[in-house]
Amino acid sequence: MKAILLSGGEGTRVRPFTASVPKPLLPVANVPLISYQFSLLKKYGFDEVIVGVGYKADSFRKAVGPAAKRAGVKAEISPERKPLGTGGGLGNARGFFGKKDKEPFVVFNGDVISDFNLEKILSFHKEKGAFATIGLVKVNDPSSYGLVMMDSGAEIKKFIEKPGQQDIVTDTVNAGVYVFSPEIFGEIPEGRPSSLEREVIPSILDKGMKIAGSVHYGYWIDVGTVELYRKANFDALEGKAGLSHDVKETEGDGRLLSGRNTVLKEGVKIKGRVIIGDNCFVGRDCMLEESIVLNNTVIRDRCAVSGSIIGTGVLVDSDCTLNNAVLADGSLIRSFTKIISK
Repeated sequence: MKAILLSGGEGTRVRPFTASVPKPLLPVANVPLISYQFSLLKKYGFDEVIVGVGYKADSFRKAVGPAAKRAGVKAEISPERKPLGTGGGLGNARGFFGKKDKEPFVVFNGDVISDFNLEKILSFHKEKGAFATIGLVKVNDPSSYGLVMMDSGAEIKKFIEKPGQQDIVTDTVNAGVYVFSPEIFGEIPEGRPSSLEREVIPSILDKGMKIAGSVHYGYWIDVGTVELYRKANFDALEGKAGLSHDVKETEGDGRLLSGRNTVLKEGVKIKGRVIIGDNCFVGRDCMLEESIVLNNTVIRDRCAVSGSIIGTGVLVDSDCTLNNAVLADGSLIRSFTKIISK
């Protein structure tokens, strides 16, 4: 079975971290976000994954092969010469489907981590005889998502992308998980950007084609902002995201996930949930609390770091205090600096 990951976007709302790394490759509990998707697809028997890429495509060429191999799936890159959007990105992958490909396939937005039952949604798609099926979730604030209205037979009647307050009449939204048959490629404009959410799906509805909605009640997160990136990391540390991690309980109530070749010197205290990436150094008598430290970062002696995300290749010199800080990759923080945000 085949699946497509739509991973071409720039991830602007997760800057500064996506300024150097595409969002699907950002580390979530020390493994690339895309690894969680590969793992879920492998669990349900998908053996061929097409990764649609645009922004920083070379990064994907280096990272996708090893991540796919670890998960036990075969992955191929579908590169965009120019940004194509979610619809155009899907259409760009049509060359991976031949005349013999008749079975439905799954599509994921590249920033979604979930435990969707893919067997269930595929069966539901076939049972409903739908042209397309959209995976749905219920959220407290639907304003940042695609609002979906269904009838009693789970057939979608209206789709509103990023609704205004006056349009919010349901808490059911597009989860960025789809089931399509290969005929979908005939509905996507060729040679130009298009949006699944704003153009392709509304067009299918206007033509009277049946689109079903399957509500998922398990784990789901759209890693669309820095705060949601923080949440995804801590969710993964707590085992909610589908991969197991070697989390160490520390003195008090601390829980530490530490990467390869990382050194913590004497007197380091861990409070709450802390994730430290590969090849990091934390100096003597530091305190880390509810924070994420990405790869190749050095924190020197007597620093206090709480509620913060520290990027890759950062140097925090001695005697600094960082509270709710977000530090871009390559930042240099001089001794005795205090960054305190509410």
